[in-house]
Amino acid sequence: MILIAVCSEIAAFSFVKTPVILTIIPLMTVSLLCLLFRSGAGNTLSVVFTIIFLTALCSLRIAAVLLSPSPDTAKAEFSGIVTMNNPFGRTRALVVQSDEGDFLVKRPMDEIYKLGETLSLRGWIKPFPDSDNKANSKFDEAKFWKSKGVNAELVAASIGREEGGELSLHSLRQFIHDKLKPLPATLRGYLDAMWTGLRDKELDEQHRRWGTSHLLAVSGFHVALVAGVVGIIFYFFRLGVHTYAFVSSFFIWAYIFISGAAPSAMRAALMFQAGVFAGILGRRVHPVNSVAVAANLMLLYSPFTFWNVGWRLSVTAALTMTAMSELALDKKLKAWAWFIIPPAVYLTTYPVVSSVFGSVPAAGLVLNFIAVPFFSFAFPFISFAALFGILLNVTDASLRMYGCIADFFAWIIPWNIPYNSLLSMLCVTLFCGLIFLALRCCHRRST
Repeated sequence: MILIAVCSEIAAFSFVKTPVILTIIPLMTVSLLCLLFRSGAGNTLSVVFTIIFLTALCSLRIAAVLLSPSPDTAKAEFSGIVTMNNPFGRTRALVVQSDEGDFLVKRPMDEIYKLGETLSLRGWIKPFPDSDNKANSKFDEAKFWKSKGVNAELVAASIGREEGGELSLHSLRQFIHDKLKPLPATLRGYLDAMWTGLRDKELDEQHRRWGTSHLLAVSGFHVALVAGVVGIIFYFFRLGVHTYAFVSSFFIWAYIFISGAAPSAMRAALMFQAGVFAGILGRRVHPVNSVAVAANLMLLYSPFTFWNVGWRLSVTAALTMTAMSELALDKKLKAWAWFIIPPAVYLTTYPVVSSVFGSVPAAGLVLNFIAVPFFSFAFPFISFAALFGILLNVTDASLRMYGCIADFFAWIIPWNIPYNSLLSMLCVTLFCGLIFLALRCCHRRST
């Protein structure tokens, strides 16, 4: 309920700039939701007031961040660490982390910079353009960069490279990226995407065509693999519950920050942490609420995360999968619920994917049945193979063979499903229905 209320407030920010109205919207939303649902406990009134009170606190925090003024145009001179280095149109986009905040620096494509490199910058801070003044533009540059934690753009007059930069997670990402360069191309592309969050352009384009690009983005799928491998390794040490919770949490968070701390991975880690705490406290884990807790925490930290496509896809997919898992526990639905999870995720994420990329490959509906189990085994295997330097050509050949199989399915199912408003509304209705049915099943088992 709180997640829906908070999202309604952030979505309304595109049209409403008045603080009072902005904070009232989530309160009205959550009040309406409280009328539609009932608590399984006897103290319904206390539960309702608690939900409304927490929503009020969240709405005040979010409104304060959203309505905070943009930085003024001013001279700036500081040192910072390169945390992102990606092509952006005809330029190269650097994100530089400094004591004054994170800033976007646009440079020519032929200039080479490394992650973790320390730069001395001098220039002008320029706030992002207001999307309200760009009626013909669908791309909101301010929301795009703020969803990545960037405060403003720095128009650099001069850039200097500092020798002997400090050791950081970003320099470690660059170190791993450089160490992977001698490996065969396909193997290197997959390992780079999994362990540094840096994607090979050709491999990324292939997975977009196959409808499985989510496998290259560090997400809950990768976090689950890391948690599973850690669990298998430490199972033989017979660790206690609390010790295992600490050890697994350490490795998961270490992996997330090394791989670039993508919003989808952060959501998965926070969800995992919520489950760990529930287990320590002896409480039953409700997966749907675990996703909502993780999503709420991320929005409270940075409300602009709402406009991050990776965050939206991750939360939508996670809510769909957890809702389907709740339905699968119901005896009446168990036979087919597990089988339709991939197509259910495909449909519920269709509105977001098609609105951003224009269309969705129909081949993905079939290929995800193959890709998910294949890479569940392949990712850990190729990681160990690369770590010990064994079977490198064999693993590269197996990955290229998968590419041939995926190309075959893309050839026999060549259609792309374009964005359609009516179809998107049906998918949103399906998503809401799944969540509603999952909550009913959860409530029925609790009572």
